[in-house]
Amino acid sequence: MLNPADWMNLVPLHVYDVIDRLDAAGYQAWLVGGCVRDLALGRTPYDFDIATSARPEQVMGIFEQTIATGLSHGTVTVIIDHHPIEVTTFRSEGHYTDSRRPDFVAFETDLYLDLSRRDFTINSMAFHPQKGLMDPFNGWQDLIDHRLRTVGDATIRFREDALRMLRALRLTLNYDLVPEPHLIKAIAAERERAKRLSVERITHELKRMITSPHGSNVLYFTDSQILAVIAQILLGLPADNQKLTQLLSQWITPSWHADQAIPLFYLAARLSTLEPLDDALNVSHLRRMLTPKSLKNLARHFQYDCRMSKLAARHGHAALFVTSLRLWQPLDQAYTSLELARVLRVLDRKFALGPDGARRCLADGLSILVKLFPNSQGVMHDLMNVRQQIQLEWDTQGAYEWPITLKDLAIDGRDLSFSSHANDHRLGVRLERLLSLVQVHPTENSLESLRKHVLDEDFFGV
Repeated sequence: MLNPADWMNLVPLHVYDVIDRLDAAGYQAWLVGGCVRDLALGRTPYDFDIATSARPEQVMGIFEQTIATGLSHGTVTVIIDHHPIEVTTFRSEGHYTDSRRPDFVAFETDLYLDLSRRDFTINSMAFHPQKGLMDPFNGWQDLIDHRLRTVGDATIRFREDALRMLRALRLTLNYDLVPEPHLIKAIAAERERAKRLSVERITHELKRMITSPHGSNVLYFTDSQILAVIAQILLGLPADNQKLTQLLSQWITPSWHADQAIPLFYLAARLSTLEPLDDALNVSHLRRMLTPKSLKNLARHFQYDCRMSKLAARHGHAALFVTSLRLWQPLDQAYTSLELARVLRVLDRKFALGPDGARRCLADGLSILVKLFPNSQGVMHDLMNVRQQIQLEWDTQGAYEWPITLKDLAIDGRDLSFSSHANDHRLGVRLERLLSLVQVHPTENSLESLRKHVLDEDFFGV
C-alpha cells in the first residue's frame, strides 16, 4: 500500500491541470474509481477519471477541447495535451429496471452521494492533490485486509447491475482479494440475472479473468454457481460448476493472452461435463472430447455466439485443433522436424492462417497441453522450439519469407544435379524433406545451406 502523500508522482501533470482548472472555476474535482484504487496499491493507473460538481455544459465551457461522450449521464471527455480525460458530474441514480443501467440519473453537488452509488468499497474512494483521500466506506482498509465488499447491501447492488457479479470475480482474481460470504450468497441468489447481460460484456470480463495473477481465488466463487451460468450463456453447455471452477483455478494465469480466454473456457466447460473426471486429467479424457467432429463448427460458434472477431475465432479453433492433434502422439516424445513441419502446413492450409498465424496457433495449442500435463517433456520441447521460431521472426522483422510449397525452396531438382540424388526416383520425397527442414528453421532456406544438407547422407536417413 502506498500512502496518499506518495501518489503525486504517479499522476500525470495533464490530470492535475484538469483538476486545477475546475477548482479555479469554483467547482469540486476529485479523482475517483479504479485509478484511486490502483494509486493506493502503488500501481500506475491505465486511465484517470475525474468526478466534479460542475454540470456537463459547465465543464465544456471551461475547456477548449471536449467531446460530449455521454451528456445524459454527465460525462464529458476533456482533451488536454492530446490526452483524453473523462470528467463526470457527481450523480445519484434511479432504479435499474433492466439489471444493467439506471432508469435515470440526477446530477448532484455532494461527492458522498456520488461515491455511495458505486459498486465496491475499493472503488468508492476519491483523491484530491490538496485535500487528500476521501474514503467514506473504508475501501482503504479493505485493500489492506484484501477484502472485497460492496457499498451497501450486496443483493441490492447485484440486482441493480448484474455485471457487478462478474466484476466481483475479476477484482478478486486481479487484486488477490477475499470476497465477503454475504457477497457470494448474493451472487448465488442473483446469478440468473447475468443472462440479461450482453455477450460482449461477459466476454470482456472473461478475458480479464483468464489472464489474472491469482487464479486459485476463483475457488471462493464455487458456491455462487456463476461460472456455470456463464458457460450456459456463451456456450450453451450444462457445465458442472464445481469441476469447472476447479479446472479454472488451475488454469488461470497471466501467461495467456486475451484471445485464448474463450477457447480455454470452452475447454474447461467441456471437460467439466465428463464423467468421471478424476482429480488428475489424463490423455484419454481429452481424446474422448476433442475430436475433429466436435471441433468442426467451433470457429463459427466462437465468432457468432461468443462475438470473437473472425480472425480470433479461427485462431481459437486452430489452437484447440493443435491440442487434439498432438494428443495422438506420445506426450513424452517431441515431434520430429518433419512432424512439426507437417502440422504447420496443415494449419496454414486448413485454417488459412499464414506462416505467422500458424506458428502462433501451434504455440497456443501446445501451451494448453503443457498447462494440463506439466510433465510432458516432449510437448514442452515442441513449445520451446516454436517459440524460438516466433522470436526469430520478431528479431529479423520479417526479413525472410516462410516457405509453404516446394516452389518456395531455395533449391530445386536442377540444383541437385551435382549430387548422387539427381536421378533418384524419390527426388520429390527428398525435396519435401528439405521443405520440412526450412519450415522449422527458416534461415536454412538458402542454396548454400540446403546443398550442404543434400551432401549429408545421414540427413536423408540413407
